[in-house]
Amino acid sequence: MTPRRVLFVDDEPHILSGLRRMLRGKTDWELTFADSAEQALAQLATLPVDVVVSDMRMPGMDGGELLSHVRRLYPSTARLILSGHADREDIIAAVGPTQQFLSKPCDADTLVHAINRVLAVRDLVPDERLREILGDVEALP
Repeated sequence: MTPRRVLFVDDEPHILSGLRRMLRGKTDWELTFADSAEQALAQLATLPVDVVVSDMRMPGMDGGELLSHVRRLYPSTARLILSGHADREDIIAAVGPTQQFLSKPCDADTLVHAINRVLAVRDLVPDERLREILGDVEALP
């Protein structure tokens, strides 16, 4: 089985390096990092990932907008927000494209558990086309 790829997106380099250190040795995932939503989209165009974990507030395109693009372009990719600065309006705006919202600071075990949980749900549906359809659903009846 190929290792799972998880892309972390945050405009603060020290957050990305902290995530890299925090997760080292805790998972068998292939970790990738982007310091902007635009860089994340460029990476996704060349290297598919299983999960995108994005900060909410970033200059230019925020995390909610990024995950909206990810949902539209790569609907089978799981989408999480990891943010410490989101207010109620930001959270509401991110609800549609986001499958999980985590607050900073977030310890390694909580983050790993959340990502493993979305990966486990993805694994329940082995058909890629069906994953894409389900990943594009905004609300269940």
